[in-house]
Amino acid sequence: MRSRWKVATAALSFAAVSVSLAAIPAAAAESAKGTLLPLEDAVAQGYSVNMVKGQHTKDVKPYLLAFKLAGGEKLGVYCVGIDIEWSFATNAMTEVPWGDYPDENAPFKANADKINWVLHHGYPNASLADLNKLGLDTNADGIELEEAVSATQAALWHLSDGYNLDESNPVSDDGNSADDAEKDVLALYKYLIGEANVGIGPWSAGELKVNPGSLSGTAGDRVGPFKVTTNGTVTALEAQLPAGVKITDDKGKVLTAADIKNDTEFYIEVPAGAAAGNGTVKISGKSPVIELGRLFTGTHANGNQAQPLIVADSETKDLNVQAKVDWKVKPTTPPSSSTTATTSPSTTTVPPTTTTTVAPIPQPSPGLPDTGASILLPVLVGLGLLGGGAGALLYVRHRRRAA
Repeated sequence: MRSRWKVATAALSFAAVSVSLAAIPAAAAESAKGTLLPLEDAVAQGYSVNMVKGQHTKDVKPYLLAFKLAGGEKLGVYCVGIDIEWSFATNAMTEVPWGDYPDENAPFKANADKINWVLHHGYPNASLADLNKLGLDTNADGIELEEAVSATQAALWHLSDGYNLDESNPVSDDGNSADDAEKDVLALYKYLIGEANVGIGPWSAGELKVNPGSLSGTAGDRVGPFKVTTNGTVTALEAQLPAGVKITDDKGKVLTAADIKNDTEFYIEVPAGAAAGNGTVKISGKSPVIELGRLFTGTHANGNQAQPLIVADSETKDLNVQAKVDWKVKPTTPPSSSTTATTSPSTTTVPPTTTTTVAPIPQPSPGLPDTGASILLPVLVGLGLLGGGAGALLYVRHRRRAA
């Protein structure tokens, strides 16, 4: 169908905010502040819709509003808290966790997962092309910008405030709505709050870590492991290492950025013979969608509550981390005494030779022949005769006494 009203700024792109936030985030240490910009600066405008709660009916015009953070970044936001008046005061809005939603009686907290699902599957996170691929019961010309904004905002009000889109008269006749808008708005609204909406819980903010942050080793070894932890996608792996030093797995396979995922372990392989040195490994990546669902609340100058705003943009955050490594030359082992086969004098123990001094045997005078007779023989004979004589003498005396 042909829309009667288009917002020139519908294609406005918003810069990602360089803070780490969850889809249903906790406020940062220093909570972000921002300002709701005037309606003429809105990203997009919808058709007025009729919302019903019991006997109470509201004819309200939805906007995808522009919101400027104190740092200058712009975000697209929807309203929650349909009965609360918005504030355009400078930096009146402060980011808070979803648990700090100001209206305790509203179903916002109970429907947190379903609200998050609408933000992910409604406009603008889902493009018009995406929405028209759903096969919903729409007019032949499909869902257009104003209809997408109206249906998404109506679904949020249903879940955050308990209002229902008046199905018998969903789009009010304010002179700006297209004649056939009702069917398209109602079809998308029913889809966003229907059975398809199973809810999306919170997830951690963008995270990319390497543990440990530094290691030391020796040349010739693989230094590691370093373990990568991330809930995002690694896009680059930069090695500031000397030539020949590589990033590998535990088997020595060289790794690239495509190999680095959550729980990946890598090593720094230093070739043997390399000089002592050091290096750095830098890993870059993208976080999951982080802008979607940021909640901002505030008060008016009189102290009354300002209408809460919820971010509908979907951006990612750059993630970066690095690990350091150093290595020393492997020490050389001094030669052991047992390793050199030096032949030493034989240590075989030989019984010492006893040196006996032998008295020289007198040699016959020169000129006298050696007959072989020894001087010892006459001496022995003499001694024998002497002994025999003494024995005979003793015997004779013994005989005489006996007689």
